[in-house]
Amino acid sequence: MAALLKPTPIDLRRGEPTPLNVVPMTPPVEATLRILLNSVPYLIGAAVVRQPAVGDAVAATVGRMPWLFDRRLLTLQLPDDSLPANRAVTLDWPVPYQAEWVGVPPRLLISRLVAMDKTVGVLLGTLITREPMQIQAREALDLSCELIAAAVGSESVLTGLASSAPQRPGELIVLPEPAAEVEAETPPDPAEVDQAERDRAIVEQVAKALDELTDARSIGRILRDAMNVITTIDSFSISLFNQNRQEVAYRYKVVGSDPESAAIGRQPVDDGLSAYAARRDRRWHAYVRQIALKTTDGLTSRAVSVLQFPLVAADEVFGIATLQAFGDKEFPDRETRLAARVLDISSDRLAAVRRAGQFQPSSPSAAPSSHRGGSAPSGQGDFAPSDPHAAQVTAPSDAPAAQATAPSDPPAAAVAPAAVASTAGPMQTTDEVLSGLLRACESIGLPTTFMVGIDPGAGVIRGELVSGSESARELDYALGISGGRFSVPATDRYNAIARACRERRVILSPMLHEIVHPLRTSSAAAALEQIVGGGKSTVVPIVVSNDVVGALVIGPSADEVPFIMIERVRGIVDAAAAKLAAIWKANG
Repeated sequence: MAALLKPTPIDLRRGEPTPLNVVPMTPPVEATLRILLNSVPYLIGAAVVRQPAVGDAVAATVGRMPWLFDRRLLTLQLPDDSLPANRAVTLDWPVPYQAEWVGVPPRLLISRLVAMDKTVGVLLGTLITREPMQIQAREALDLSCELIAAAVGSESVLTGLASSAPQRPGELIVLPEPAAEVEAETPPDPAEVDQAERDRAIVEQVAKALDELTDARSIGRILRDAMNVITTIDSFSISLFNQNRQEVAYRYKVVGSDPESAAIGRQPVDDGLSAYAARRDRRWHAYVRQIALKTTDGLTSRAVSVLQFPLVAADEVFGIATLQAFGDKEFPDRETRLAARVLDISSDRLAAVRRAGQFQPSSPSAAPSSHRGGSAPSGQGDFAPSDPHAAQVTAPSDAPAAQATAPSDPPAAAVAPAAVASTAGPMQTTDEVLSGLLRACESIGLPTTFMVGIDPGAGVIRGELVSGSESARELDYALGISGGRFSVPATDRYNAIARACRERRVILSPMLHEIVHPLRTSSAAAALEQIVGGGKSTVVPIVVSNDVVGALVIGPSADEVPFIMIERVRGIVDAAAAKLAAIWKANG
């Protein structure tokens, strides 16, 4: 790509440029370009050049595009490996007549448009900022590239068909009708027919099983078994949104019985209102994330394929269904479409129980037995295999189950006994204590936190857990905290986390560079501050039985944490340390 777009000396003298041959754009391309300009901040112009290029012909242009007078950009022949398909990148490209621009010259935005596995054009844009692009703008830009590529690709097919027919001046081009089939149609494949029958039987069986269900847990168990028959998964979950508060009111989750699958459940996936799938831009959303697994050799990273479906009823997205499986391979298309069909027929019933607040059975006898179309990812458990009757209601503030079922909570006597017993159950695990520590910080108004642990054998400090805020997720994406990639030497003199652990005291860090040193340079840390919205952090060491085992990092944020809030956090950390000491003593 660098060789193809290497700038060469160009004539920047003022003068009348040669007029361009601008082809009238079709309404879909024009509308998508204008939507793109309104969706991406600091984008003031865009143009589409067909591939293969035909002279200086530009398919569409909107706004200010000074680069269109640079003929090199109009005759680009981009190989398939030069740029990612339908994904935009920014380049520093000389702008003709730079004296007209005030301050820093704009950057060239370029994307290779691909439709039907073929490069059909190049999208060019004028971006007047040097700041990193926000994730929402990036998603809007990628979606617009796919829409423009589809429109240009379909138009190129029609143009090719029309050009193949001879045309006289003033004569209307009529595309030939497809020839009638002379031979008999090819008989369908028996295997495909059998598979279609099995898929239809699964859909009918799920629809019949949902007829008499009146609570979200029972519906979740039916869908869990159905998804396990449809495809191979290691985790299945459903999140239902609150009608009044912008949060998840209920979450049903089941994971496998093996320790690796349990790690998927402990490291949360974004299935709230801010998730990409909740925007309903597509029927489903698939991506790959990394999770950290604890082994005898330390932390290791594993790829997990995630497939999310928005739950829609009455043109409203009221929840998300999430399927996860180890590996970075995509879910098969047939299985994905069948899972979407099953979730579509269950959406109305889930929406009804969500409106009524019926998240769990009113009594143990009312819970219907789930049919077994195949072995579920996890025996009977809803949160972990070791707790088959765990409470199903969750809330971001970790409120009691009886309070998290708003807006129409059932009476206290109607709540499942397991939801009450879970608050007074057996001793917590280490992961539960640490996760509770992050949730406790969120409940007192500190949404962005993350946790690190000391590996004395390796002499490093490793990332462990992050909170659920958007800033924390951006930080985790950049540094790999939950994936185990965030690792700093315990003896580093300039890292604030290492210094707080060595000196056993609270450290206030005014810049994010002190937290991420030496993993990131100062310029990279400054750019990351722009993404997460601040760089001020507070590091609180975690001391268990007079040994520093890790640290809690509050932030980064734009404001400093008040002293009173720091004292509250120290009390929460001390309480968690006492629980850890008791757990480790009991385990020998």
